[in-house]
Amino acid sequence: MAIKIGDKNHDIDLSKIPYLSAFVDFQARAQPQLTEFIHGPIPLFDVALKGVESGYRHCFRALSTNLTQYHTLCNTYDFLCVDILGELTIDNIKYELTIDDIKFDLKRAKINEDRCGMPLYDDYRVSRNAAFRLLYLILLGEFKDEVKDSVKIFSAVRFVVSDHKRFMWKTRKIVRAAYEDRFVSSAKQRASLDRSAKTSPVNLSAEYYSDVSTELWWSEPPEYDYATDDSDF
Repeated sequence: MAIKIGDKNHDIDLSKIPYLSAFVDFQARAQPQLTEFIHGPIPLFDVALKGVESGYRHCFRALSTNLTQYHTLCNTYDFLCVDILGELTIDNIKYELTIDDIKFDLKRAKINEDRCGMPLYDDYRVSRNAAFRLLYLILLGEFKDEVKDSVKIFSAVRFVVSDHKRFMWKTRKIVRAAYEDRFVSSAKQRASLDRSAKTSPVNLSAEYYSDVSTELWWSEPPEYDYATDDSDF
């Protein structure tokens, strides 16, 4: 559906953004003669749309490490009625943080490892999307027992901060900043995060390569249904 947000035109799958779906439906009913739907500016809408269409991990790449921007973005998602968490609990998110998204059966496809020693189609999209869900939960989530739940949140945050291969430095920094902004952390917890966060400046470029190599340089692997393929491997 073509819709103008602020001064920019977009072609949007409205089924993914309930608020805009309701907005267009109301406008169409109220003014059947309308041929163009126009909505006022929505803060960080381009970033929010990229997250909906391509995966929430892209939000980390689009923004700086200014926590205020993430508050704005999460409020925009809330305004648009985008269900970031669904039925996911912190336990579900912790599980998703640790798994690898491998669309191809690497053994059956016999895909050789690339020159960096990483499988060609092996990446961490599920984990990186889960990192944004964790951030959203920290910023806007409601907890029945904030003291008890903060322990689980801390465990998830520490995992993100410590995994320099799976999560880019901006992701690690902003997830920690969000946690320390929402919860009261002990000296022991801060020391634990400090130890996990340590990395040398020399490794920052390598971390960036690790983050983009599995998605940007090789692009998204094509969908392929091996169950319908009769060829020999």
